[in-house]
This record gives sequence, C-alpha cells and structure tokens, in this order.
Amino acid sequence: MAMNDPSLALIEHALGRLRRNQTRRSLGKIAEQHPPAQVDLSLIPVLYAVEEGAEAGTEGVTVGLVAERIGLDPSRASRMVGSAIQAGYVERVASQTDGRRIQLRLTDAGAKLAEEAHKFRQAFLGQAIAHWSEHDRTELARLFSRFTEDLSKTDPC
Repeated sequence: MAMNDPSLALIEHALGRLRRNQTRRSLGKIAEQHPPAQVDLSLIPVLYAVEEGAEAGTEGVTVGLVAERIGLDPSRASRMVGSAIQAGYVERVASQTDGRRIQLRLTDAGAKLAEEAHKFRQAFLGQAIAHWSEHDRTELARLFSRFTEDLSKTDPC
C-alpha cells in the first residue's frame, strides 16, 4: 500500500477522534458515578489488560504482559499495576505452575469497575450507531476487529 494513500489519513484522523471521544465521554461518566478519591480512571487500561490476559488463557497475567497490552515500558506499567493493587482492583497471586512467579488477577472490585467501564463504553457506542443497519454494525465490528488484530501484529515505524 502506498504511504500517500488518502484513506490512511482518514483512518488516522478517525482513530484520533475515537480516542478523544471514548476517553472524554465514557470515562467521564464513570467518574460521575464514583467520587474522584475512590477511582483513578487512569487505572482502567490496567484492569482491561489484566482482564484480557486472563480471558486469552495465557500462562498468567504478569506486569510484562500488562505493559505490552497497554503499550507502556515495564517500569511505568509496574507503577500503574502497583497503584491498581493499592486501590484494591488488582491482586498478586502465586503462579499455579511456578510458585516463584507472581501473576495478577482482578479483585471483585476491579472486575466490577471494569464491567462498569465496558457498559458505559458499549452504551456510548450503541448510541452512536443506533441508526445503522444490523448489516453495517456487523461489518463495522468485523472490519474493526480485523484492523485491531492486524495492528497488534504490526511493528511501529
């Protein structure tokens, strides 16, 4: 594909708008439900990473996996995981296969907050495409899933 393909600029701009809208609107709604002293919304990506890692059936969710999933260096991810642990959303557990290895899992409070975040985001997306046909919604889901899967396999330039 040519680097001057006009569709690339359109996709890039759309992704930027999506990120800004998702963050500002859906996370803002979550903040309204919880006093700011109780919820650090910057931890939600950590919760999602732990949740996704557990769902993927990996050999255990580690700080390294969290760093990889949210695109941070390991030291920054370690600090964020530490904050999530301190807030009571994530806990450290010994590996079932290697007791020397520490894994991460969501606490009940972490799972509840992650579920709330999912519900808010899905409601937000549902409002945006409510007038779309079922076929268009299905196609968006298919193509966007394909795009994000391919994106995860692509090395940054």
